[in-house]
Amino acid sequence: MIPGTPTNFNLQTGQQSNFLSWDIMSGATQYVVQRSLDGVTFSMLATITGSPLNNFYLDAAYDPISNPTGVVAGTKYYYQVASFNISGLSAYTVPQNIVPAAIGQVSLQWIRLMSYLRADMLNSQYVSLTEINSYISNSYKELYDILAQKFGDEYFSSSTYLFSTVQGQQLYQLPADFFKSTLVEITLNPSDPTAWVTLKRFNKIQQNLLNFPNVYTYWGFTNLRYRFTGNYIELVPVSIGNQTVRIWYAPRSKILMQDTDVLDGISGWEDYVIIDVARKMLLKEESDTAELVQEKQAMLQRIEAAAENRDIAEPDTVSDSRRRNFGWSDDGSGGFGGAGGYF
Repeated sequence: MIPGTPTNFNLQTGQQSNFLSWDIMSGATQYVVQRSLDGVTFSMLATITGSPLNNFYLDAAYDPISNPTGVVAGTKYYYQVASFNISGLSAYTVPQNIVPAAIGQVSLQWIRLMSYLRADMLNSQYVSLTEINSYISNSYKELYDILAQKFGDEYFSSSTYLFSTVQGQQLYQLPADFFKSTLVEITLNPSDPTAWVTLKRFNKIQQNLLNFPNVYTYWGFTNLRYRFTGNYIELVPVSIGNQTVRIWYAPRSKILMQDTDVLDGISGWEDYVIIDVARKMLLKEESDTAELVQEKQAMLQRIEAAAENRDIAEPDTVSDSRRRNFGWSDDGSGGFGGAGGYF
């Protein structure tokens, strides 16, 4: 007798790998696993044999040497499984799909599935696909904001933006994805593009106190200051031309739209998004959200406690409290010595 089609076929993903599991089927001596990139054309992935006969399969991460047929993060894969014995092959399961992500990351598809499960609304049509994707993006922005505030730990400060100064120009356009800056630098000597000097921010009321020509010395001191104004960075006093400014910044969080889009949960912190999305779904249903509100608060406390001090071996210390990068004081006292000097 041909064994039955595997039941309770489930997919999980993690560590850039996909894990398939199903019920043990009476009479089966083998299981056949197929994979597809479009859900239409399937190819043989594995034939599972042995005793005891495993009812699971790990489709591990791609490696050009050890696993050249493995899965690649950010790619959607479809799977189907059938049972086999000497009498023949069963029908295949209904194809299911999943998107593996890099370590620490999860796909939009996975977040959506977990949110449906957490709200106990799997297969419900009450919340549309567009609506739940919007919930996920907005909840992720909330998590992103929390982590972006940990300036010293720089979870998202991986982008740099460079521009050259123009003689007499003070306002320069910021990059379109600019969110929060962690450092602004300038090469004071155009003939030495590697000689970066950190710029300090000026308070708006001090703008005219710095209204004298831009100067620098070979010691790396400068009176040049910056301030973010709307979508611009403002430099005072008026800068000379052909100096390179570099901004280190955290980009804005992205909107998640495709199933293959990923978010970085760092250390399982994507649960904050899942809980918040489930809460929004239940709010629309006018159901009780008290339990989810408590869970969200507990998750927030966990993130706040764990996210601080990313580098526990070398924590940040108080610095630059007296030494200046320029030869004039902020308080208007002027001069090179004492409180207004270099030191």
